[in-house]
Amino acid sequence: MSKYEGPPRLYPKVLKKRYGMCDFIFDCSMRDKYSPDVPDEMIFEIYRWQEMSPFAWFLDLSKWPTRYPSLLSRVPKNVVIGATIETDKPISHEVSRAPSPKARLEAMRQVAENTSHRTFVSVEPIMKFSPSFIDRLLDLKPWAIAVGYDNYNNDLSEPSFSETMELVNELRHDDITVWEKTIRNAWWEK
Repeated sequence: MSKYEGPPRLYPKVLKKRYGMCDFIFDCSMRDKYSPDVPDEMIFEIYRWQEMSPFAWFLDLSKWPTRYPSLLSRVPKNVVIGATIETDKPISHEVSRAPSPKARLEAMRQVAENTSHRTFVSVEPIMKFSPSFIDRLLDLKPWAIAVGYDNYNNDLSEPSFSETMELVNELRHDDITVWEKTIRNAWWEK
């Protein structure tokens, strides 16, 4: 069984590892530790592990930020709280089974208003968005935002290259660190 399949589980060998100053760890790639099938106690065990490396930074990135508000008091200070929010428009269940972008934006707004933690947003894979998307992202007071197109040729509803670059430039204008991931023409612009 692949480590990315099956029920959620912890790896004791990983939980023994410690990190130091200037380390930035994305600790849960290809799985979402905030998805509904992950029990709170498992999340708290990961928090305890993160606290064991107080000088390192950890990125918690989730498509289920709707769980964050109830857990905020337990999140270690060295955790950057992040969410994937590809658009502010509705997404079909064929594309994503995660909470709606509207629900994710609202959850992250609550995080921004109720904590001093750094916040992060991944707009990846970017999808067509409304003109108010930039303002909605700015309302989240993000420390950084990653922007990128789909890497898996899914023919998603993508904005044009110029619309994406306008978003990136507007975010940078507001002094937000923007990480450009896969930036290209939209699949339909080829």
